[in-house]
Amino acid sequence: MKKKWYKGKVFVITGAGGAIGSEVCRRFASLGMRIYLLDLPNTPLDNLKEDLKDLGAEYVESFEFDVSNRNQIEEVIKKIGEKEKYIDILYNNAGIGTTCSITNGGTFEEYRKIMSINVDGMWLVLQAALPYIGRPAPTNKYPDRKEAQLIFTSSSAGKTGIPNMAAYSMSKFAIVGLANSLRLEYKMQNHNIQVITICPAPVKTKFWESTPEMKNWVKMYQKRGHLYKYVEVKDVGKVVMKASRKYKREVFIPRWWWLLAWLQLTSHKAVGKLLIKIEKKKTKM
Repeated sequence: MKKKWYKGKVFVITGAGGAIGSEVCRRFASLGMRIYLLDLPNTPLDNLKEDLKDLGAEYVESFEFDVSNRNQIEEVIKKIGEKEKYIDILYNNAGIGTTCSITNGGTFEEYRKIMSINVDGMWLVLQAALPYIGRPAPTNKYPDRKEAQLIFTSSSAGKTGIPNMAAYSMSKFAIVGLANSLRLEYKMQNHNIQVITICPAPVKTKFWESTPEMKNWVKMYQKRGHLYKYVEVKDVGKVVMKASRKYKREVFIPRWWWLLAWLQLTSHKAVGKLLIKIEKKKTKM
C-alpha cells in the first residue's frame, strides 16, 4: 500500500495494550489513521491514546474488549462499524500461552482457555467484523471489489510445534490455517483483501513471564546463543509495517526463521532434535 492510502483509514486492533500491540499502533498512527484500541478491562490505554495522537493519528478511541466474550465482541465491533462504515485494517493480535501439553499434566480447562482466546476469539472477531471489512475499490472487471487488510499474530510455534507447549502451538497453527484459507476465499471473490500472518520468535514481552515454567523455557532457549536471543518489540513493529506496505503474506521475525519452516518440510527430524535438545537441558535444571 502507498503511504497516502493509510491516511484517514480505520485501524482496529485487539490486544492493543500489550507490548507488541502498542508498538504496532505507534507505527500506524504516524500515517494519520483512525485507530480503535481493543483490550481487556483495566488495561491502561490512556497514555497510549495520547502518544498516538501526538504521533499523528487522526482519531483514537478505546474499548474494553474480551475476545472470549461473544456478546461484547459483537457489541463493540458493531459500534465501530456503524460509526465508521468500514474497517480498513483489522489486526487480530490478542493471545495467551502456557506450557500446557498432554504429557506434562496440562488440563483440558487450560487447553480450552488458550484455544478460546487464541482461536475462537479470532473467529468471533472476524465474524462480527465481516460486514465492515473493506471499502469499495471497484475496477472495470470487478465492480463489487473491496479493499482492506487482515493481519494476524501467529508465532514461530505455529510453524514447527514446541515440546511441552502443545496447546499454544496448536492455537498458532490454527491461525496460520485460518489466514491461508481466508486469503484464498477473498481471492476467489475477486476482492483485494490482503491477509498477512506474523510469525515471530520469542519477543521480549511480559508474555514469557506469565509463569515460572514459561520463564524457564525462554531462559534455556536463549542459552542456545546469539541467534536465539529475544526479538525486540520495535523490530516486530517495523516488520508489521513493512508487511502491510509491501503486502508480505507471511513474515518471520527474525527474518532467518523462515528456514525453520523450510526445514520443517525438508528435514522434520533436524528441527525436532533441536527443540528436544533445548527442552532436555531445561528439565535438567
